[in-house]
Amino acid sequence: VFTLFALAALATAQDTLESVKAAFESAGIVGDVIPAFDPSVLLTVTFTNPDGSPLSFTAGTLLTPAQAARRPTFSISPADPSTTFLVAEVDPDAPTPQSPTSAQIRHFLGPNFSVVGSTLANTTAALSDYRGPSPPAGSDPHRFVV
Repeated sequence: VFTLFALAALATAQDTLESVKAAFESAGIVGDVIPAFDPSVLLTVTFTNPDGSPLSFTAGTLLTPAQAARRPTFSISPADPSTTFLVAEVDPDAPTPQSPTSAQIRHFLGPNFSVVGSTLANTTAALSDYRGPSPPAGSDPHRFVV
């Protein structure tokens, strides 16, 4: 099990910049993983269920590795089509939060994401393809930061 967070913000219309900022602070991401966090855009991370339907969640929600097995898609609001992004997904708690000796594990790194509508589309190959989470048995939940 791991907890998913996004650096700009995360997940569904239920999230606000304020709720994402609070989730980052509550989880210790601010100060432990990043020095400060003052989001100005809402990044939506969408994983899909095995049937292809979107998986709805909010920042700080516990997800199983199976729920995050497939590479997510991203959208952003407000969307500025003149901006490009680098998307990085990391696990700061590997192999376990109790003993994070391998932290930071990179799950994805993709440059040149641009806004198409409100979706972020990657225009070049990823620097490292998506690697789903695989925490060891007995691990406490991991923070999975996008």
